[in-house]
Amino acid sequence: MRTTKVGSRAPQMRRAGLAALAAVLVAACGEPVPEFAAADIVSASTGVGAAPMFAVAGDGREAIAWVSAPGGGSDGMLHVQVGGRVSNLRDSLGPIEPHGEAPPKLAWAKDGSLHALWVVGKVVPGRRFPVSALRHARSVDGGQTWSAPVTVTDDTLVFGSHNFHALHTATDGGVIAAWLDGRDGQSAAFLARSDDGGATWGKNIRISMGEACPCCRTAIASAADGSVWVAWRTVLEGNVRDIVVARSRDGGRSFGEAKRVHSDGWVFPGCPHAGPSLVADAQGRVHIAWWTGKEGRAAAWYARADDGENFGPPTALSALGTPRPVHVQLDVRGDTVLAAWDDDLGAGIRVFARISYDGGGAFTPAIALSDSAQAASFPVVGLAPGQATVAWTQKAAEHHAHEEASKPDMRDPAAVMGLPEVGQAAVFVRRARLQRD
Repeated sequence: MRTTKVGSRAPQMRRAGLAALAAVLVAACGEPVPEFAAADIVSASTGVGAAPMFAVAGDGREAIAWVSAPGGGSDGMLHVQVGGRVSNLRDSLGPIEPHGEAPPKLAWAKDGSLHALWVVGKVVPGRRFPVSALRHARSVDGGQTWSAPVTVTDDTLVFGSHNFHALHTATDGGVIAAWLDGRDGQSAAFLARSDDGGATWGKNIRISMGEACPCCRTAIASAADGSVWVAWRTVLEGNVRDIVVARSRDGGRSFGEAKRVHSDGWVFPGCPHAGPSLVADAQGRVHIAWWTGKEGRAAAWYARADDGENFGPPTALSALGTPRPVHVQLDVRGDTVLAAWDDDLGAGIRVFARISYDGGGAFTPAIALSDSAQAASFPVVGLAPGQATVAWTQKAAEHHAHEEASKPDMRDPAAVMGLPEVGQAAVFVRRARLQRD
């Protein structure tokens, strides 16, 4: 279920974006701007790496994962680093995908176990797009060893349209997966829950009967009262592609009607490969960030629902008029909100970050974290006590340009999409000590 991406916009949009970013950078919010240490290459031990994911446990332990492959190809293996030790995971079904919009996901559970969710891709002759299997594994020793992978989906085909997944561990001990699924003939948001640490998975439920934008990631959050929220990009009448959130009050076993976060009203006949990020804090407030390509409003946006239902007016995180899809991620710890995204403002794709110390009321100016001479994309974030972390995939600008030029044009009905490749990429990480926590 992969389709056309958003194309580049006019040079004047880039100039407008640069001007808007300048306004963001000089904005005074009165909050301390964190100083990030120099970047480290997390994937140095594997030579190449892509599609990072980051998770922080309740006790402050950090886990970071990435995918590598021999020669940067598509034969992906998952690497998980915890406390300086790296474990390697392969899947007997095939290669683990290094897809930036659908990377392997990590989540720490309340009992201290670490969970991973990923997609195995397979090219099938006669099909234009690869098929996918959604797989889960668990570690009970801090990521040193892992259980045998199990399949999360329950339809008749292990390999199907199962992708753009999210992983979450609820306070009641449940492990929850969401993804986009095409088993009913159109892309839709699905969810499954495990109550035995991921050894077995319950019945897959379709969260909403509405159509989902088929290549934008899903996101999950939960609260101690049993609420579970799932967010995705929907397809409304007239090809409007806005972000919606559905809420469950029984731990993810049933859901109410999906509601739009904001009426962006973005009409687009394709999929931008840019889904939402969703987090619930200890007070039950729900924080969300997303990108819209709406003319005049194209940017990464942030909003908060204090009652878990109704989101307030959105705040632009990035510069308006961005010429390409922006991939934004959030994390929350107490009243600290960390947001990071990738953006192309005419000087290459870079990673930026902003922090709020008052629960999302005001954010620091944007901080550029990556080198302008490189192409940096798909950042992930984590907040630990007194520390903010941002990781991303980075490659030389010429490698990025070559890869983009080599991709098949799926508007051609004869074109065939292969499996994602790691390429000549590396996973970079930068950390900052927070002056307020």
